[in-house]
Amino acid sequence: MQKALNVAIISVILVAIIFTALMLILKYDEKGETNMPFKVSKISIISTADAQDVEDKNNKWNKIVELDNDIYIYIDKNEQYKKTETIERVVINNFKIIEQPKKGKISIYKPVEDKNAIFKNNDESKVEEVIYIGEQSTEIQKLQISNQGGIIAFRFANLDIGNLISNENQLEYKDLLKIINVTDEEIKSKVSFDMTIELNGGKKFKSEAIELIIPVENIVQNGKSSKEIEDLDLVFKRIEN
Repeated sequence: MQKALNVAIISVILVAIIFTALMLILKYDEKGETNMPFKVSKISIISTADAQDVEDKNNKWNKIVELDNDIYIYIDKNEQYKKTETIERVVINNFKIIEQPKKGKISIYKPVEDKNAIFKNNDESKVEEVIYIGEQSTEIQKLQISNQGGIIAFRFANLDIGNLISNENQLEYKDLLKIINVTDEEIKSKVSFDMTIELNGGKKFKSEAIELIIPVENIVQNGKSSKEIEDLDLVFKRIEN
């Protein structure tokens, strides 16, 4: 009798341990790390209509219209985390165009070192991965982030949306999309990317498939729109070296 009771008690304890372990695994799978050294506080999107000139001797204006979506990610130190950690680098990769726009084609660009512009849509700055190195201070155009937190940036550019030919005396860039008669729905897209924060002590935290809808609303009407996303639900998980 006593032996059977002992077996029953041990069985109950084992079931409880297994159940608790499963619950912890499920919670981690859903929530990820709950006390990281650094956290993403917000993501800012700035959408701007732009155009590239086409050589044309017969018309005053000949431009290929495009749409730039500049993404700024704010990484802050977690004041609730009591240990001292520093950022070694931040990696943005695994870019995906989940929903292609009906007009144009999306490419990804990194910042450039130019006193006149943060981004340029050229072959030299077109990338499949963006890496920011941890330094003493944040300098976006040098692909540097402060090792205690800062801002990183990259661009989703929708190229070749349409051709604008005009002989009007003036051309307002804010009206580019309206002039070529595109709609917000035709240039709407859903994109995603992975983000990994690597620390100098060897720890790595990764959030997969961070999704964004671009461009920001009312871009056709306004020519430039911006949005800040602070209610983030990013799941970062510890990855092994």
